[in-house]
Amino acid sequence: MSKINIKVDLADLKEAISHLSEDEKEALFFELNPGWSKALKKMEEEAIREDDEGKTVSFEDV
Repeated sequence: MSKINIKVDLADLKEAISHLSEDEKEALFFELNPGWSKALKKMEEEAIREDDEGKTVSFEDV
């Protein structure tokens, strides 16, 4: 695949991002920060596992 370089002013980039939906902003964040995406997935898996093992407190009990 060919590579291209595009120069964009930071202010223009911020302006373009401001027009994205919240879901698109979230997707962009995790695309640019794969470590956060991996950590969130690990936390989700751990929460599901703990819930399956009965190690969580129900919302009604809080």
